[in-house]
Amino acid sequence: MKRTATVRRALVAAVATAATLTLAACGGGGGGTGGPTSPLIEAQGAPTTPTGTLRFAAWQETPSLDPARTTVQNGALIFPEYDTLTVVDDKFEPKPWLATSWSRPAPKTWRFKLRDDVTFHDGSKFDAETVKLNLERGKGVEGGPHANIYAPISEVEVIDPTTVDVHFSTAQPNFPYSMSMVPGAMISPKAIEEKADLTRAPAGSGGWIWQKDAHREGGSHTYKANPSYWNKEAVRAETVEVKIIAEDNARLNAVQSGQVDVMGTVQPNQMEPARSAGLRLLSDFTFTATFMIMDRRGEKVPAFGKPEVRQAIAHLLDREAYNKALLSGKGDPTGGGFAASNSKWFDASLNDLRKADVAEAKRLLTAAGYPGGFTFEVGNAPVIRQQNETTAQLLAEGGITMKIVDVADGQYTAEVRRGRFPAGYFVPSSVDIYQWWTRTISTKGVYNPFKLDDLDDLEATFTKAAEASDDATRKPLMTELQKATVERGVAFPLSQVPRVAALTGDVRATRQPVFAPEDIAPRPYYLWLK
Repeated sequence: MKRTATVRRALVAAVATAATLTLAACGGGGGGTGGPTSPLIEAQGAPTTPTGTLRFAAWQETPSLDPARTTVQNGALIFPEYDTLTVVDDKFEPKPWLATSWSRPAPKTWRFKLRDDVTFHDGSKFDAETVKLNLERGKGVEGGPHANIYAPISEVEVIDPTTVDVHFSTAQPNFPYSMSMVPGAMISPKAIEEKADLTRAPAGSGGWIWQKDAHREGGSHTYKANPSYWNKEAVRAETVEVKIIAEDNARLNAVQSGQVDVMGTVQPNQMEPARSAGLRLLSDFTFTATFMIMDRRGEKVPAFGKPEVRQAIAHLLDREAYNKALLSGKGDPTGGGFAASNSKWFDASLNDLRKADVAEAKRLLTAAGYPGGFTFEVGNAPVIRQQNETTAQLLAEGGITMKIVDVADGQYTAEVRRGRFPAGYFVPSSVDIYQWWTRTISTKGVYNPFKLDDLDDLEATFTKAAEASDDATRKPLMTELQKATVERGVAFPLSQVPRVAALTGDVRATRQPVFAPEDIAPRPYYLWLK
């Protein structure tokens, strides 16, 4: 017997009660689901020299301002200080920044041509040797969050001061894209050579310079315009301030009341009240809400070592109920795969990969020796509490108790990578299938604290896809990986989740702002206040 409509309505109503309270606290109201309320791109009237203070709200403090040691979720605190090798456009294609162009002279080699006019804040120069130092340093950071990007690098070869070849042990088709994210942020060669501690003393070349005296731990980071920046056209604000506001409603209240100008990580149930308050919303589908089981040998939780248990969880995680209950219907629960429906990696054949079925879940749990269910813990941060609570309610229908444990600010992914929790909530990219696999799913990635090898055969499939010459050849292999990930009980997509940032009506941009798939908000470049 499948999940009944009555049970599903009860679940939606229970979780929606909390969402209704959130909407009331934020002011309620109707309005649309996103889109700008006034033009964002506007050059007329933009300051010719950096002017004013542009204030952002981020949801967590970063444990480090070292790009090799912090996650992509902390990019809002990295990008004012650091330049990346590339950036992306609104189609998520890599574009020049510190690198002016790139080519692929061999299947396992990327060649980058570099700018020759970039100076770091400490006075040192950017060149090919700088890229070599950065990539080799990143590769040497043990347990770092970007191991999937650095580890395949076999050699970095300086051809001349403005040309560098990056060689890999396996083909890396999307490496230029990866260099637009936090791991592509370039650190001063002087700081690297001196083995400087960058935790709270960053060393970048970016458009703004981090201000130590103005920093309030857990409260805010302040950056002042770099007077020697190579791209003066991109720096329009004199000061960039990033305030750390963990609680969702507090962030929204801050942007509504004018305490901040840009809010990252707008929750779906905040979109309508934000829009009705006159805020501009930037939204898209670029990541997948995912429940992943890491302890598949059952070391911490023996039940997870049973394939039947993991498949029972698959039947309990009702995508439609999750979307209605948590995302106010604004998510996209389509398909059993991980790729967004507008992505080239989306495959409709995965739509019916698993169905919500409580009776089948209970049958599987009984067959595995857990007729009464079992208990396990997951980590929690304020920004994912509702996601965890919704998942817990879905699992409870099968008798499984998921205990939600708060972790220290900024430590969620670190605790997961250390193996503190057997399973948890993840948001892998839904537009970059390479990052989805290498960072989140692969046992060679950063989320394999239990040292599993159960996906080694799939790793061969991924390598075959990466080495293929075109996406048409890669796509069926990537579909195979998505399907196997669910069927083996590794991870389960819950919904494509809207990524949303809110901007006040005063924010303008002289060019389309960089809003890369891994970012929580637009970067400060080209932004100004009208």
